[in-house]
Amino acid sequence: MRRYKYFEKDALMTSAKSLVCMQESYNFYEISSLREIIGNDDAVRRMVGFSSDIENGKTRAPLLVFGPPGSGKTAAVHALAKERGWNVVELNASDYRDRESIERTLVAASKSRTLFHERNLILLDEIDELAPRFDKGAGAAIAGLIADSKNPVILIANDMWDQSISFLRGKVEPVEFKRLAPLTITRVIANICKRFSIKLDDEVADIIANRSNGDARSAINDVSVMMGSKEDITEVIGLRDRKTDVFRVLDRIFLTDVSRAMDSQLRSIPNTDLTNEMLINWIDENVPKRYVRKEEMKRAFDSLSCASMFSTRAARSQYYTYWRYMNVFMLSGVALSKTGSPDTRERYAFPKFIKDLSATKADRRKEVEIAEKLQKHFHSSVGRIRENEMKMLARIMKSAMKTEGATKGDLEDELMRRFQLDEKEVEYVSGMHN
Repeated sequence: MRRYKYFEKDALMTSAKSLVCMQESYNFYEISSLREIIGNDDAVRRMVGFSSDIENGKTRAPLLVFGPPGSGKTAAVHALAKERGWNVVELNASDYRDRESIERTLVAASKSRTLFHERNLILLDEIDELAPRFDKGAGAAIAGLIADSKNPVILIANDMWDQSISFLRGKVEPVEFKRLAPLTITRVIANICKRFSIKLDDEVADIIANRSNGDARSAINDVSVMMGSKEDITEVIGLRDRKTDVFRVLDRIFLTDVSRAMDSQLRSIPNTDLTNEMLINWIDENVPKRYVRKEEMKRAFDSLSCASMFSTRAARSQYYTYWRYMNVFMLSGVALSKTGSPDTRERYAFPKFIKDLSATKADRRKEVEIAEKLQKHFHSSVGRIRENEMKMLARIMKSAMKTEGATKGDLEDELMRRFQLDEKEVEYVSGMHN
């Protein structure tokens, strides 16, 4: 692509290949058996009982597997499917924003088997990430899927009491994964080192375990980072704190010397718990605070646009190898956009896009509640009603008051009667044309 021709430099392409190879090492440990799930024996037993009943033709409510990040929830589900020979059909929070995406992907799979007569396991990961800005039709579609599925269904959440998934209560069987103790994390590390013949000092293993904050996934990433590292372990591994991690990553992108940028970015990847979308927003917000030369900013934003493109492709196609290229552009591409040390040292700013979402959260929730009431009259999705029909009602009211002499009070009374809205909801709708 002509607009990205500066990425054809030999040094960057060589570095990009190095990053991809290193990225592969972060995924070097994959759970292949439930016996490898340590520290949540009771939860594993319940999952095995669930799968046995399914295989014996018994009807079971879907499982809601919940617990803190890194406790082994997703790994256990995939290991269970592998042992039973089930085909996993998986969606995560970015995939089920509305009824259409759920029905298009999952309904057929929930009622059929594969070409080789394998069962489909319907897996909904990050189910508690359903947010008010998503189409509420997603909740109804999931409830319908649970009721009608002829294949096993498992849902995964961090917090089963999250209000966004209250519609699941009474429809699922909860299975709790507890936070892993440091001693348990140490056993996980020991198993990895034995399996891959990795030499790791006991002291280093203890430091990794204690700083993982019960997150086995982060500990595994730290083991991969420490392989062959000559740096002080306290410089490489930090406590799993979201606010600390994002500033560390930003520093490594913006402040590291260009000649060392590639290695620095590699080490920052496993040390952040932010989602790809959130990290892209953080970088986007702070590029102008670190780069003041127009050429540097242009290269940085071009890199971010490529990262965003690959992130979107990965989510839509569920082909997550695209994340390799996303990381190259998002981290090293932005870091190598500068020609020298940054000119400014302003404080990092929280992404304005996220702030705006937080500021309008109450309004968006109110719009969703009103749109749900209007659904039975307009027979459309909540998203379309918010975008079109609610604004249309506001314009009709404005036009009627202007051309027909109708009073605002009479029009609001008519909306309340016709659509069963309360006074505040009608007032909100009437102001949407502004």
